[in-house]
Amino acid sequence: MKSSLPLLVALALTAPAGSAFAQFTDPFDTISAAWIANRYAPAGFSSVVFDGGNRLQLTLDATGAAANRPPAFSSSFYDIQGMQRPGNLTGPWSLSAQVFVSSTFNTTTGLLAASELWGHTGTTPSGGDYLIFGFTNASPTAPLNAAASDRSFRFQAFDSTTNTWLDLGLPSGFVFDKWHTLTGTSTGSAFEYRLDGALVHTRATAAGADLLSAMVQGYNFGEAAGYSVHWDNVTASAIPEPATTALLAAAAGLAFAAWRHRRAPRPAPAG
Repeated sequence: MKSSLPLLVALALTAPAGSAFAQFTDPFDTISAAWIANRYAPAGFSSVVFDGGNRLQLTLDATGAAANRPPAFSSSFYDIQGMQRPGNLTGPWSLSAQVFVSSTFNTTTGLLAASELWGHTGTTPSGGDYLIFGFTNASPTAPLNAAASDRSFRFQAFDSTTNTWLDLGLPSGFVFDKWHTLTGTSTGSAFEYRLDGALVHTRATAAGADLLSAMVQGYNFGEAAGYSVHWDNVTASAIPEPATTALLAAAAGLAFAAWRHRRAPRPAPAG
């Protein structure tokens, strides 16, 4: 029988310090029952075949506009529409997803669009802080005006301390009609925002521990035609403490040494 080193030991030996352990990864082959409406349900939150695979299609249209919602949901608070699922992570965490950035969003005259990945962190559902990372093509000065002269496509992060959006622009060499990875990391004292692996923003937070929930959201601008955004591979991960990572690596090293002792190398052929 062929002898082999257990896979987990091999991974522990090669994993970098501070690497994350996934709590869940959702490839959206189907829509998990874990997803429930946040604020107000979007017109569509479905698994569709797009760009060669099953993806999440988030759709916002006039059916969810303020004029068409029940009176109890008529305020602008419910213009933010999406779904959430439990995070169930304690301590430092990372939340990531891929979003397809269509060239149809790169417009100063077409439909308004905005969509984000949200992470709610803290110790109580009604408190804590929010890591919000996404994109928009709306005006920074008049976001509901589709005819505003200063409209532009850009990535953005929300700062709940100042209650403002921070425009992150576009990275050098950015291309449309491609998948891009958004990653938000909570170190416990700061949120780190990465676009395709590059750090683009950091802000301090006093409520960075524990991921309570993960959300995929969009903004309903009330336009008749509406728009859809495709997301994929929403992943929530725990980030182990350095001491824990070192302990795992040490244990893996002992296991590897014992395995090598049991499996002595074959002598070289006599020459």
